[in-house]
Amino acid sequence: MMYPYKLIQNPYPSNPTPAVEDTQILGGSKHKEGKSAVLSCIDDLFSKITGNATEKDFRLITVIQDVGSGKTHLAFHIRGLQQLLGSAAISYSDLAQISPRSMHSICGALIRGFNDEYLNDFRKKIIYYLKDKADRNIKNARKIFGYGFLDSITGKNLEDKVEKCLKNNGYLPDPDALDKVLREEFSATEISVLKFVIEGRFRTGINQAQTLEEIIENMAALAKMNLKFLKKLTLIEIDEFDADKESMAFVKAIINAHLPSTALLLILTPSSYEQIRSTNSSVFDRLEKANYKIDLAGSNTFEEILDIILEYIRYYDKGKNFTSQEEKDLAAKIKVMYDEFPDFRNVRSMINILYHATEDAAARDASAIDEHALEETIKKIYPGLRIRGSIMSVPVSDFIKIQKNCNDTQTMEADVRAAIRKLVSHAHNMGTVAALEDPQNTSGIDVIYDDAYGAKVGVTVILDKDRTKNFERISNSVRSTLVDKVIILTDSIPLETGSATKAAVVKGGETVVNIDRSKMIDLLYFGSKYKNDEIKGDDLDRAITLAKSIKLC
Repeated sequence: MMYPYKLIQNPYPSNPTPAVEDTQILGGSKHKEGKSAVLSCIDDLFSKITGNATEKDFRLITVIQDVGSGKTHLAFHIRGLQQLLGSAAISYSDLAQISPRSMHSICGALIRGFNDEYLNDFRKKIIYYLKDKADRNIKNARKIFGYGFLDSITGKNLEDKVEKCLKNNGYLPDPDALDKVLREEFSATEISVLKFVIEGRFRTGINQAQTLEEIIENMAALAKMNLKFLKKLTLIEIDEFDADKESMAFVKAIINAHLPSTALLLILTPSSYEQIRSTNSSVFDRLEKANYKIDLAGSNTFEEILDIILEYIRYYDKGKNFTSQEEKDLAAKIKVMYDEFPDFRNVRSMINILYHATEDAAARDASAIDEHALEETIKKIYPGLRIRGSIMSVPVSDFIKIQKNCNDTQTMEADVRAAIRKLVSHAHNMGTVAALEDPQNTSGIDVIYDDAYGAKVGVTVILDKDRTKNFERISNSVRSTLVDKVIILTDSIPLETGSATKAAVVKGGETVVNIDRSKMIDLLYFGSKYKNDEIKGDDLDRAITLAKSIKLC
């Protein structure tokens, strides 16, 4: 199955939360700026390290914004960056997945946050470090691998012993010899960490410490060993950091300890930030003094969401088939949804819509994500969604159809005039007003009828740009028209008539009614349904309410 824009797969993820493979793609200027800030921090920290890691080599980064703003996506993207693989050992943990929280459960999450590739590489580097000592016949070094005098005179190979240790995770012939060799260069805590790695107990051993202080000592030793053996900094990403007592105590301990050659990246929401402010002033003070404070405010603007959406297509468009015109067309459709529906003003919702719309388009062999795909998607995944503020309770899918014609002012004005005539006819059928009269000989008046009190009403619609001249023309013609009341329906009340924020204002014998975009959609929706004889049930009363809202009755 070929997907729109000649893509071989649907570019949009279907997961409700980011999956690692999806986060290779990063769109939106705010997220790209956040990525640059993290990379800048790592580069700066790396440049300051001249030899052994010290407490001066610590950085704190905070990433703050609301749920759904792409914080986790950014953290996963950074974790998978190829350009960081050679300079940072990265651990990612999500505190929302830890319950109950304690110093041990949090530490366990941080340790599990390092992937297997890192752990295998780390273990290999340590073993080859020990092999080098054995090659140089450092005292006790050969005993570590169980290589003795008898092996040397019988021609057995040291490399074979080393390979056996590498292949058999946790296997080491002489742990006592390992202690003696490491004791010459490393502290007791560092030796424990190295042994945990070699013996395959990394994820359980480090967390055996009895106190928080001991846990922090182990993590500091780990950071030092990362730098020594892997030549890498340590980057710890903690997602969903909040005002939980245990979480704050743990993070405060990390910051206070200034873990050497380490960057701590904390991801939290503004509400969590405020809760920390009110519950633990010392932790809040440390967050305020972060070296880098990444605020993703504005990441849900139309421009940001559009760039993210387009970036997915660009990433998978290996043949460069996605044209600039197709990009403009898709952007226009997205803007309609973004402008009119607050429900879709976040990345997750929009990507969910586009995933399903792409599947629909592909099933129909459509070359692009078209209106039909979006309409069907919204019907299926948002079946109860209606336009907010809509009197006629316009479904979203119908709104998209109507919205396509709203860019043509002349067409829209003609459709609104037709809808007004139909609305008055409906009001007459419901016994609210008298029948329509023929307005052909009445200059500037679109609809004439008698209201419930017998007064003759003239209605005119003005939606074009040159409103001032049209108001003057209508006002002049009204004076010579045999009507008792004139209603002027417009999409913007002139300043000289009254406040543009009012729904209706009266000047002389004219009532000027402001038709906002929501009411225009209601009118066009009503006009279409009335034409097709579909005004039934609740729509009968809604239509009268619509007529009253624009002063027709």
